[in-house]
Amino acid sequence: MTSGIHALPLLQGFRLFYSLLLNGGWWIWYGDSTPMSWHEKHQPTAFDTTPIPGLLNLYGDLLARRYQQEWLKGKKYPLITFPSGLQRELSDSTTTGGIVHIFGALELLRNQSRDAAFQDAQAFKKEYGYLVGRRGHDTLVIANPHTMNGYQIVYDKNQIINIVRFPDHAMDLLDGMSRAALPALYSGEQSGLSAIAPVKFFTPDANWTWYATEFDGDDLFFGLVAGFEVELGYFSLSELDSIRGGLGLPVERDLYYTPKTLRELQALHQGT
Repeated sequence: MTSGIHALPLLQGFRLFYSLLLNGGWWIWYGDSTPMSWHEKHQPTAFDTTPIPGLLNLYGDLLARRYQQEWLKGKKYPLITFPSGLQRELSDSTTTGGIVHIFGALELLRNQSRDAAFQDAQAFKKEYGYLVGRRGHDTLVIANPHTMNGYQIVYDKNQIINIVRFPDHAMDLLDGMSRAALPALYSGEQSGLSAIAPVKFFTPDANWTWYATEFDGDDLFFGLVAGFEVELGYFSLSELDSIRGGLGLPVERDLYYTPKTLRELQALHQGT
């Protein structure tokens, strides 16, 4: 990680180097790209003529004010609210029903059998080390082996009908609205310390805080990390999901956080 004090002159070169490592030696430039599930407000989507229980559109004009993200204006974002209360993005696909984001890099077809979803989840299991199993005849279970927190995906007639977080008290670290508000990774390259962090994570029993300014849509964030030092750098959703503080408490998303720039957050944690 690069020091938050000296990061700005080195930031572009550091992030280029890191992206080369991440992408097997090829630099993938995302520019000012918009995350996949956002659509222009008046642009038709594959779901407009298909009634889907719990489906609504988040409107970017409202989120732009709440999260101070100007790029959201004039856009919409399909989101399903499941009976459990969890909200998940729904993206277009060539398969009827769309693709439901579950957690991190795990996305599953909305319309498929539980057993087909189990097979599709094996790549996620291999890449991120999560446990993937089947319960009864209708439930797929995804669990973090370090914490045993996870999700139950419930099926009926070859369709996802509910997603339940377990245990009951476990926070959904990156809910649908927070995920929607995060710009694409590398999109804030030119903003430097003026970039706004719309999402904050923290340990309630340790002095560590993570502020996310960008997200790759799968697992990787960029932002400010305040721990032993205050640094700009990369951190992952799967990493946050596994961390426990001194009393064994998990990382939480700050529900009352007001978005601030990296410069403001750096000054706050450095006491300047």
